[in-house]
Amino acid sequence: MRNSFMKALEEMTCDHPEILLMLGDLGFGVVKKFGELYPKQLINAGVAEQNMTGMAAGLALSGKKVFTYSICNFTTLRPLEFLRNDVAYHNLNVTAVSVGGGFSYGALGISHHATEDLAILRAIPNMTVFAPGDTREAYEITKIIIKEELGPVYLRLGRAGEATIHTDETIRHLKVGKILQVKNDNSKSIALVSTGGMLEVASIVHDRLSKVGIPASIYSVHTVKPIDEEKIVEIFDTYDLVFSMEEHTIIGGLSSAILECLPGNYNGQINHFHPFALPPVFTSLVGDQKYLRQNYGISPESIFNKVIEKMNLKK
Repeated sequence: MRNSFMKALEEMTCDHPEILLMLGDLGFGVVKKFGELYPKQLINAGVAEQNMTGMAAGLALSGKKVFTYSICNFTTLRPLEFLRNDVAYHNLNVTAVSVGGGFSYGALGISHHATEDLAILRAIPNMTVFAPGDTREAYEITKIIIKEELGPVYLRLGRAGEATIHTDETIRHLKVGKILQVKNDNSKSIALVSTGGMLEVASIVHDRLSKVGIPASIYSVHTVKPIDEEKIVEIFDTYDLVFSMEEHTIIGGLSSAILECLPGNYNGQINHFHPFALPPVFTSLVGDQKYLRQNYGISPESIFNKVIEKMNLKK
């Protein structure tokens, strides 16, 4: 996803001299081409993410559109007060770009596990929160951020090597705050609703269900805030079973956002809703993303088995 982000930035900065990319002293291989193309629009702020965010706010007040770039927790949790008081309070055009959402940096331990970020950033007024599901969503969302005046933005990316799930047909419907249907099996049986890198997991689960004759549809919640309340209610009205998937704590992320949409909008029961998320704990486990997903029940295998179990209970 980070390569898709950089590709969009490289392509569009020539027409947008107001863009500035600020680094927290990393990512030099990824940003090398951008630096060669636009040396005056690249700033290395050093290992000083609070200063970087404060500088970004000042530059935005001067008319710049600033992207701060670092590992997930370092552009969000470390400078959180600066994001809240300097960027969001003044409604500035600063995008905090976080690389490595969820367990992407799993082997580096909890300092690099970004598992509370969506909850925290969603709670900040004026903040738009994006969690692209694949490379094409990351590319298109970056272009939207550049072209539109969205104010404060949080852009949560994977690390690298993520799959491309979207087709030309599905990606063309992407809009801020609108859930995208990625696969439609023309059935009212199962909806798989994912955010961020869990879209690939949802796609694997979908294919495994298809092989055993079970139809399912996939929805990508690339915009976690503002969330698409109308589509959430429609999904709950339509499907027999609704499963959400996120690489984030169960508190405050996608499943919480979904449930916040329902009071006053949906009069039905919600016992057909089953969230897949992380428990609200600090993990003592260290390993790669696949290993940690397996241990916390959000791997394709774990989700597939649980979906089958819930279907049998529903019968």
